[in-house]
Amino acid sequence: MTTWARAKPGKPFRGMLSENVRIGSGEEAIRARRHRPAGGRTPRPGWVILHGATIPGPDHLAIARLAAALAAAGADVLVPEVREWRRLRLDPAPALKALRLAIEHMADDPGVRSGGVVLVGTSFGCPQVLVAAADPALRDRVRGVLGFGTYHNLAETVRFGLTGQFRWQGRTEYLRPDPYGRWVVASNYLHRIPGYEEAEDVSRALGELATLAGQHGIMSWEPGSDPFKERVMATVSPGNRGLFRLFAPVAAREPDPVLAGEMAPLLAEAGRATHPGLELPDSLPTDALPPVRLIHGRHDHLIPFTETLALERFLRKRADVVTNVTDLFAHSRGSGRRVVRPGEAARFLGAIRGALALDGG
Repeated sequence: MTTWARAKPGKPFRGMLSENVRIGSGEEAIRARRHRPAGGRTPRPGWVILHGATIPGPDHLAIARLAAALAAAGADVLVPEVREWRRLRLDPAPALKALRLAIEHMADDPGVRSGGVVLVGTSFGCPQVLVAAADPALRDRVRGVLGFGTYHNLAETVRFGLTGQFRWQGRTEYLRPDPYGRWVVASNYLHRIPGYEEAEDVSRALGELATLAGQHGIMSWEPGSDPFKERVMATVSPGNRGLFRLFAPVAAREPDPVLAGEMAPLLAEAGRATHPGLELPDSLPTDALPPVRLIHGRHDHLIPFTETLALERFLRKRADVVTNVTDLFAHSRGSGRRVVRPGEAARFLGAIRGALALDGG
């Protein structure tokens, strides 16, 4: 926990080694970031972290903190780079390739404990680590899965990103959505909706807007994002600017609820048609998965916590799965809640202990 709080990307931490490595060979080789203790006994338990759709990739603050914290606990941690996801392209195939290369790399390293690695999937990455863990060719090389802030149903996730609505205990609840999520999804799939082929300039502009947000670290719903919106909207044809504003209104407003509700299922269906692998298949083997531990922040403004609960229900007959929904976090950062109940802190600590136990140490 101390390491988590103090770790920063690119900043050496006492007693740990971090280095850039290449995994795979020839044209298949990709870059990765490796973190491990500077000394101590080997072989060490191996962990592989798959980052989500984010510009910094392995250097995302939450990813860097998680990797450093695991290394401080004695693990050997590999974070492969998914270049397409760093460009905010949601194709799952490159992520599966990166996972395969990372798993093979760790399996061939004598400094990593035999018996398989633990796969960690964050956000859009969790479904892919579950698919990899169920792959018969990799099954014996994966001993557990840990998921943070993930989803199960693409349509419900997209609906939340546009409307802020989600279903909880039979009621429709609302939490203001982070616009970044809908910018990324629309940049990939808006122009793929039948009848919206001429909206490619809107998709491109929203992709640029999400990239600027990631590069400059701006909060997508704060007034500081409005100048960026104006800049990229100037590249959109006049007839499409109303559509652009549906996804990127000024910070003081939310998308028109009627239009957003109509757009959400169209966008989700375009995503499914383009990249079916974004969702777990119903045919996922029922006896193939290792233990799975899922953690989700109750105040997540990108993906509602109910999606992780839905994923748990889906996996219940397929794996040993335990879920913790915590008030302590949003999506990849603290929720800002100043008062933490002791019971909530204790439950979260128990969830972390359960996750660390996945490596068999």
